[in-house]
Amino acid sequence: PSFGQPSRISSFSASATATVAATMPLQSAHVFCSHIGHTGKTTLCFNMSCLYAKRHPDVRVLVMDLAEEGDLTKRLLGGVDAARGKDDEVFGSIFRLLSEAGRQSAPSSWVSSLLRSSSSELDIASHAIRVSEHNPNVPENLYLVSSGAWPRNEDPLPEEKRREIARKIRESLERASESWKLFCDTDGDRRPSPFTMLGYSLCSLAVVPLHLSKADLDRTETMLGLMNEMRKSGEISTQVLLIVWNMVTSQNNAAMEHKGLRLAFTPAKVSLDILDACNTRIAAIAKDEDFAGLFVSGGAETPDDEFIQGSIAVMRRLADNVLKPAEELGMPFVQMIDKLESSGHKQLTFETKDVKYSAGGDVIRGVDEAVRTLSEKLEALTVGAR
Repeated sequence: PSFGQPSRISSFSASATATVAATMPLQSAHVFCSHIGHTGKTTLCFNMSCLYAKRHPDVRVLVMDLAEEGDLTKRLLGGVDAARGKDDEVFGSIFRLLSEAGRQSAPSSWVSSLLRSSSSELDIASHAIRVSEHNPNVPENLYLVSSGAWPRNEDPLPEEKRREIARKIRESLERASESWKLFCDTDGDRRPSPFTMLGYSLCSLAVVPLHLSKADLDRTETMLGLMNEMRKSGEISTQVLLIVWNMVTSQNNAAMEHKGLRLAFTPAKVSLDILDACNTRIAAIAKDEDFAGLFVSGGAETPDDEFIQGSIAVMRRLADNVLKPAEELGMPFVQMIDKLESSGHKQLTFETKDVKYSAGGDVIRGVDEAVRTLSEKLEALTVGAR
């Protein structure tokens, strides 16, 4: 396919009835967020959105990359090297929302256009790129609205404007004739950017990846406090669905159960001790009456073990010889598994522009299984939250 002009999803007629919206709603919306960088938000959003799209070919999966550097956009479009060849018709689609009012690319222009439009005029689907036309490793039912993958100076978005923008985008998806699922990636910014806060407004459920560290938890408590204040003011309804302690060092591959929490591997003892300390602090926040409703599974009367089982996941550190080629080639783990099985080989070699990676089948399967396990827990909790 031509890389010059991305294929757009066909626009949905404004004459669609409310009955269609009721029968084909926006299934769910997840924002991957953390006020700390490099915790795995983009890696998880990339792989979990691709996995969901692969498992559910009848659902259109929309990924909104709300991060400044557009790392998720680069992966979805075939990796960093391939993404450099794409033009602005591919990048920056989030800035062109409702650009019918003028072909401007600054954030303020699409925001102004969006605010001037009526809800029935917005068709966010017409601004979404069918990713598989640029990266054959991605399922055909996955679509992207990109941030532009370029540093930007963002004008502040007042609460009222953010709420209106989010409402119009959600109504556009809920009006569509197809089922949609939304995933949003955000920046790891100390003070949430306007686009990060837009992600909160768009998504009812938050996934928070963190390093297993008390220092990371300190900063996350600040983030949770901010989200809680936004909830109490009525600006957002977002609840924390899942805290993911990510990149935990594995002692061995044996599955285990620790204080009611099922783990697909065995962490080192020191990691388990830190896990207990951090989980205790998170559970205390969930019990605090001032944070009532912030966690989907938490509350003042919820026993700690029940809260931990329903709100906490633990991910092992993923092998670099699988993780790095996935990033550089834009190849999700689920596609690596397909290639491994179809090849009949015991290992795969991945060649990027200047690096060659080799990974054994067991290593690839282990990485894929870690994401599948997390995805299954996420979907089970999502169904329970409806």
